[in-house]
This record gives sequence, C-alpha cells and structure tokens, in this order.
Amino acid sequence: MVRLVVRRIGLAVPILVGVSIIVFLLMTILPGNAEAGLVPEDSTPEQRKAIRDSLGLNDPLPVRYVTWLVGALHGDLGYSLQRRREVADLLVQAWGNTFVLAAVSAVLGIALGLLLGYLAGTRRGKLVDQVVSIVSLAGLSVPSFFVAIILLSVFAGGLKLFPSGGATFDEGPIAAIRSLVLPVASGSLITMAITARVTRAGIVDVLSADFVETLRAKGLSELEVRTHVLRNAISPVLTTSGVQIGALLGGSVLVETIFRWPGMGQLLYTAISSRDLVVVQGATLVIALTFVIINLLVDILQAAVDPRVRGAVA
Repeated sequence: MVRLVVRRIGLAVPILVGVSIIVFLLMTILPGNAEAGLVPEDSTPEQRKAIRDSLGLNDPLPVRYVTWLVGALHGDLGYSLQRRREVADLLVQAWGNTFVLAAVSAVLGIALGLLLGYLAGTRRGKLVDQVVSIVSLAGLSVPSFFVAIILLSVFAGGLKLFPSGGATFDEGPIAAIRSLVLPVASGSLITMAITARVTRAGIVDVLSADFVETLRAKGLSELEVRTHVLRNAISPVLTTSGVQIGALLGGSVLVETIFRWPGMGQLLYTAISSRDLVVVQGATLVIALTFVIINLLVDILQAAVDPRVRGAVA
C-alpha cells in the first residue's frame, strides 16, 4: 500500500510541473496582455513599459516562469489589479463555495447512481432496468446548463419555491439549503447518470463470474453474495466518480454562472471576460491541482478496496 502511494505521488509531481508549464505558456501566448485595462488607452509607451517592468513582463520567459512557479509554491499567485485583491484570496473564497456545491452534488449523484445502478444490474432485463437505463441516458444526453435553465424558470421564476441564485450561507441553514437545491439538482445529474451506468455494467459483469455461484454453493446468504458482488464491481465506479468529483470541484462554469454561484466557475468566467489573465492563470492551476489530488485519492481508495489493484503494483 505504501509503495502504491509513493508511486502515485511520484507520477503526480511531473504531471503538475507539466501542467504549470502549459498554463504559463498559454497565458503568455493568448491574445491580450496582463496590463490591458490598467492604463488609459491614450497612455504613452513609457507608461506601459513602466507597468510591464513592475509586473516583470519584460524579463526573459524562463525567468518569468521560475518566478511565477516559486511564488505559486509559496501561495503567491499574483495580484489582481483589476479587483485590487490577491489572487490567492479570490481563489480561496471561490474554491470554498465550489467545494460546498461540489460535495453535496457528488454525494447525492453518486449515492443515487449507486442505488439505481445496483437495482438495474441485479434485475437485468426487467422494468427497473429499463427505467434506469432511460433515466441515465437522459441524464447524459441533456446538458446540465439546459437543466439549470429549466429548473430556474420553473422553480425560481414560476413557482418561486427557491431563490434564483447566489449563496446565502450567512442567512441561516434553511436559507443555505434553499440556495443549494437548484444548483445541486443541476450539477448532480450527470454524476448520477454516469455512476448508474457504470455500476449497472459492473454488477452485470460480476454476476456472470463463476465465483458468484461458488459463494452460493458455500451457503452464503443472498445479502452476503450481493455484498461481494458490489465490492468487486465498485472499482470502475470509483474511477469515474473521481473524474466527476474533480470536474465538480473544478467548477461548472455554466451552472455557476446561471445560478450566480460565487465559485470557481463564475470567477473563471468573469476573469476571462475582463481579460484578468493573472486570475485565469491561478484558477486554471488550482483546478488542475484539484483534478490530480482527487485522482490520487481515488487510486489510493481503489487499492484499499480492491486487492487486485494492490497486486498489480506489488
């Protein structure tokens, strides 16, 4: 187990270095520049040069990358002159809001997906299986932003049961829960659909294995047999769940924008719109780091649950 953790961390480090290089270069070659919007359009070349010097934009590219990377490792992702705040402060606040939304969406989506996939897999070909297949296919086919618009129009605009957007954590637990309902319903749909399909496929595959009949022949109860089946089918579910959780933590730009949720997605959208490249750079790096950490934790969890994974590493 320790060997697996060390190997996964060893793989994660070069991935993060590669991502940091790509993010830095993309922000360098994208149209626009870091001093755009900070000085009047009729400013003199000397004024623009002074700003570039203060931001270190006239240094050689390798020097700029190393300076930025060293600062990022110390928690310094730059200063947003447009927002007059440290980028790290902006990201901490936005990531915290996204974490709440993503955690609730992931728990709900994975739990429902596991339940529906288990019911469909253990009742293959029956009505439950057909209904779950239709629901999961619809969940994968309908874009989450379309679901968000429908929910917003019906339950916020028409019935006025829930707020139309924003995070109301400072108004008490009831208000916080009400503000979460519609964004969570939109964000958890795809997670639920993917988890249900993967769980069903895993259950069907494991039920056809020879060891299942062997367990029954040994006198194990049906509940014990189903427990073994679910444990053997859970590995691919963990893999897909890790990707889905990483995507949710990265921030669903459209869903957060539609519901005006002050998370990573909305921050990234507004930063791109205003050409605040230093915020875009920091947000992209944090999202990539989130994906790597989530997948690292999923690999470790897979090894703890599935002995076959530990055997492959040993």
